[in-house]
Amino acid sequence: MAGLLNVLTATQKPRVHPYIRQLLAKAEALHGVDSGAYRGIHNQYFRMPAQVPGAALSERHYDALGDLPVGLERLYRRVVVVDLLSACSSECVFCIRGLYDPHTRSGSELSAIVDYLAGDPHLREVLITGGDPLISPKKLGELVDAIAADAPGIQVIRIGTRLPVQQPAAFRENTYDIFRRHADRFSFDIAVQINHPFELQPEAVDVLRNLRRCGVRLYSQNVLLKGVNDDLDTLTELYDQLRTLRVIPHYLFHAVPMVGTDEFRTSVARGLDLARQLTANGRVSGLGKPMFALMTAVGKVVLYEDSILDDRDGLLTVRTAYRLDERQRWNPGYRLPDAATVGPGGTLDVRYVDGVG
Repeated sequence: MAGLLNVLTATQKPRVHPYIRQLLAKAEALHGVDSGAYRGIHNQYFRMPAQVPGAALSERHYDALGDLPVGLERLYRRVVVVDLLSACSSECVFCIRGLYDPHTRSGSELSAIVDYLAGDPHLREVLITGGDPLISPKKLGELVDAIAADAPGIQVIRIGTRLPVQQPAAFRENTYDIFRRHADRFSFDIAVQINHPFELQPEAVDVLRNLRRCGVRLYSQNVLLKGVNDDLDTLTELYDQLRTLRVIPHYLFHAVPMVGTDEFRTSVARGLDLARQLTANGRVSGLGKPMFALMTAVGKVVLYEDSILDDRDGLLTVRTAYRLDERQRWNPGYRLPDAATVGPGGTLDVRYVDGVG
């Protein structure tokens, strides 16, 4: 299979925008190579995936395709995912879509996607992802315009991005105009993945403020990464800064078990301990606390008491509240992945590869 992680694994050469190299040099100049700031940038972009396969062997973070138009993924009743393109400004070495084939959706594919959105009365929300949709304002604008015109049931458009902290100078008026011209039609939510507080440089902060001025609601989906943010002080500073910038905390994800990424992943137990300390020690505002979650083969799972049913040699069995019959009702082509089974109560149990340390 083609994809970013295969390229990085084979070449061991990072693929980053000059801005990221400048950010790393700035961290070194201000704080030194032994600092958390330096590691926070270096280990996201310059620490290459292992060339020898480890325990983490997933090639998709979840399987939600079914019998859907090309570019759509669906796990949930009210929301569908649109995979617009595969490119990013800079390539994260822990990428959950790192083994997808390179792609950009054609005009006919986008038309089929909008027809699907218009034809399902249950859908209210679209999550546009990639890659990074904001690197192509023209393509993104065409999709949003078409949804506005032809899919009246869609009320919320969410967009996942890292562009504000990877290439803030890429934001120009044509990007902001997408949100301005549809401000009365949609509620726009942008999920920003910011994994270390050093990424919040003044130029990135300016982008976040400009997006807010366009009526966009900002929220965070961050990843717990070994050697980047797997300590309480770093997470506290990160969520404290995000709160000040009016970025709503959403998920702190355990790093997904993708091929070659074992050294980036803490154990789930370590993640739970950090999340417990972060959310119960009084150092972060109540509105600044994320939910710790796993991205499993059947979707996102926030861990509560008794969620983990078993732990055998680093393979966890996790109980969810998802039901197969409901999945197949709104995505008739959905098939239960090999990692999942139907539990005694009719809900799905799913196996999940743990990290170490």
